[in-house]
Amino acid sequence: MDAPSFGWIKCNTDGAYDDISGANGAGYVMRYFSSKASFCASLVFEVKSVEEAEAKAIWEVLKKALEQQLTHIIVESDAKTLVDQFSAGQFIGDSCKDAIFKDIQFFSSKLVACIFNFQPRICNYVAHELAQWAETYNASMYWYVPPVWLLPTVEGDH
Repeated sequence: MDAPSFGWIKCNTDGAYDDISGANGAGYVMRYFSSKASFCASLVFEVKSVEEAEAKAIWEVLKKALEQQLTHIIVESDAKTLVDQFSAGQFIGDSCKDAIFKDIQFFSSKLVACIFNFQPRICNYVAHELAQWAETYNASMYWYVPPVWLLPTVEGDH
């Protein structure tokens, strides 16, 4: 996977959901054009599906990009259906996801440029690990420096 171009921030996202227990998690990692991780998060939400967890991960990373006054964002996810919808400008979801989708549309419209890309999980492994951590520990955490247990994965996944 290539590093983003100069001035762009690549944001890998992932969501996880267990249909039986309802446990869920979302994760994302933001990378500068140098491929250096600038921010990581593991998050737990009130969601009812894996698609909703995936959408909340995208929602959260776009919200963070605006808070940090970033302008050029590439959002990468293994949720192909969502990526295809958002890339086509279709931000209408069912009753559970409609508000999330409309927020994603609003957040992305406030950026100078926002690209949604599909990446298979193998190319999105750090975000997947962060989502799994949140689901397992039922906790939300934010890191400016990746946690020690994630460093080998962060450094090997660009």
